[in-house]
Amino acid sequence: MHRPAFEADKLLRLQEVLESISSGLELRPLLTRIVRAACELLEADDGTIGLYDPLRGVIRTEAAHNMPPDEVGAEMPPGVGLAGRVLASGEPLVLGRYGDIGQPTQPSLLENTVVGVPIVWRGQLTGVFGIGARPPRRFEADDVDVLQLLARHAALAIENARLYAREQQRNERLALIARIGQLVTANFDLEELLQRAADAIHEQLGYPNVDIPLVDAADPHTLVIRVRGGHHKRSITWEDRLPVGRGIMGAAVSERRVQLVNDVLQDPRYIKPPGPMESRAELAVPILLGEQVLGVLNVESPTPFDQDDATSLQIVADALAVGIRNARLFESAQRLVVLEERQRLSRDLHDSVAQHLFSVTLLAQSLRQAFARDPAEGERVVTRLLELTRSALAEMRALVAELRPGEPAPGLARAEQAHTGIAGLREQGLAGALRRHADEIATGTLQVELDLPPGRPLPAAYEEVLYRIAQEGINNAVKHSHARHLWVRLELEPEAVCLHVRDDGHGFEPQAPGERPGRGLGLLGMRERAEALGGEVYLESSPGAGTLLRVRLPWTGRS
Repeated sequence: MHRPAFEADKLLRLQEVLESISSGLELRPLLTRIVRAACELLEADDGTIGLYDPLRGVIRTEAAHNMPPDEVGAEMPPGVGLAGRVLASGEPLVLGRYGDIGQPTQPSLLENTVVGVPIVWRGQLTGVFGIGARPPRRFEADDVDVLQLLARHAALAIENARLYAREQQRNERLALIARIGQLVTANFDLEELLQRAADAIHEQLGYPNVDIPLVDAADPHTLVIRVRGGHHKRSITWEDRLPVGRGIMGAAVSERRVQLVNDVLQDPRYIKPPGPMESRAELAVPILLGEQVLGVLNVESPTPFDQDDATSLQIVADALAVGIRNARLFESAQRLVVLEERQRLSRDLHDSVAQHLFSVTLLAQSLRQAFARDPAEGERVVTRLLELTRSALAEMRALVAELRPGEPAPGLARAEQAHTGIAGLREQGLAGALRRHADEIATGTLQVELDLPPGRPLPAAYEEVLYRIAQEGINNAVKHSHARHLWVRLELEPEAVCLHVRDDGHGFEPQAPGERPGRGLGLLGMRERAEALGGEVYLESSPGAGTLLRVRLPWTGRS
């Protein structure tokens, strides 16, 4: 008697369900809403929608209503459970008792009546729609018809949702590529670059696990895994070392090609990470720079990967290869800058403080004889000693101040700094600084003559190089030559500036091992300074004929 009214109400609710199906785009919420609406419409107690995984040949439950918690994510191969039976036959199935199915997957629902229908899109199985009800409810033919109608609309909705998801993934991949491009152009150190990239891949594309191992520079047969993203970043906090001959990541390196594995449990190369099993698929993309393998971009997921995943991650890996190269070049450049600065400090210490201390030593050695000859001469030597020690201290403090730009040398007044070392050179010019040094180095037995024509002014870099080389040449002559005269001459040629330091001392045999003065830091420092300006250093000597040091720096006269 009430059947027509009931049918009219059911049709109205069916129309509302179909309209709601067409409005959804997020797949899992959409499927959950469809299951719940079907159960309400058909007076069922529970229901599921499972999607077909063609790669593994199973139905995986994606949405459920009033089912045990372990149902979502469960997988049914052909013949197992209601979904597996429909998968095997491709036809609707109605059972008065779920327990009679043969291989039920939910023991708590054995007494329920169930109906399952395939979800088909363009002739291909997409999934299975199933509902169940406790006794005394029994499903009839018209219930099956309604469920099939819902399944047809669900197939269209699933396809739309998948298209929407693919478009979203496409946008996310493009955003990731842009983000990685920004990271690569930033001046991050290598580990920071890779860590930011791993975090971006996890956040942007939602891969649960990300690893970016690099080939060990000292051992190309080993992958070093320090950088991780997602769950691995939180659960694996130590460094791993993986032989290239092992694992799916190792295969990506040894074969130099992408490794896409959508069922890792069936792949003997798979190495299970510590912790609970979360991933079923692994995608390992080699990071290649030309023919060189730098490392691997490896991601894992509970769902299968496709060619779009591989293509987008290949683009990311290519960008990372450039980033790794740039980061390593940047690190090398930093190391070179530090090395050059250490060499510069070594030269400056040798050419300034060490030379002053040498002069102090010479004067200290003559102090006793000076006082023995004449107390006034002794006093003059003491005064010179004090001047030289103060100069050495000022040079040292000036070098320390160079390590703290913008601050004056500690402990010395500016006026005092101006008369010492390079500061004195800048204050007095090359000629003045060399005359001051010659006065300091000259003794009663050594006469120093300077020939420094006024000529054209030299750039500061040239004056510093010439001053330091002349200073070293003069001091070497004092140390080794036992000369009575020392001549220093500066010549300004049209295309070069030349410095000559000549003595009339004992000379030496350049070929005799261990007898050539200046073989150590002194000569090395002179050559480095001259070569920095494109110049050359020549040293000529022979026993009994003195020594000539010649320096030629190319210069056109333009600052």
